[in-house]
Amino acid sequence: MITRNAPTPPPTDSGYVAHLWDFPQLTLAIFGIQAHSPEGYALYEAAGIPQQMQAALEAAEGLLCTRQFPEGAGGLQLQYWGSHDDLARFARQMPHTAWWRWLVEHRGQGFSFYHEIYQCRTAEAIFEVGAIPVGPASFCVTSRPTHGEGRSLERQRRFAEAAVTP
Repeated sequence: MITRNAPTPPPTDSGYVAHLWDFPQLTLAIFGIQAHSPEGYALYEAAGIPQQMQAALEAAEGLLCTRQFPEGAGGLQLQYWGSHDDLARFARQMPHTAWWRWLVEHRGQGFSFYHEIYQCRTAEAIFEVGAIPVGPASFCVTSRPTHGEGRSLERQRRFAEAAVTP
């Protein structure tokens, strides 16, 4: 997992809110690979992409955090970006452009790839007592919920207001 801007630990004696409103252009990217055969996965591994990815993402400007999840015959990576511009800049640079070219040239050879991109318009992240910081809690400032912000709609309203403030 890659995490940027690690804040102070959240309170342990109460629930806490991750201040996603500090990232009003938050963009989530989900990248997944599906291995359809052992040979297909071996081909992908031999290309060196998984090994190159960690270092490239660690150096990526604007990447806030990544999380890995197993899924079926492959896995997915959830990436939190400060903005869509940050993600797009990374996608237009090496080594990402080389990875994409390789994936296109080798499609149909025992594996497939997909991605989903979401530009958040409102968002919230709240963690109950004892929750270990993951995702936004690993890169956002956290605090106890304050009066009037104890409801999902209020936290999302704060995010939406931050997104339109110049």
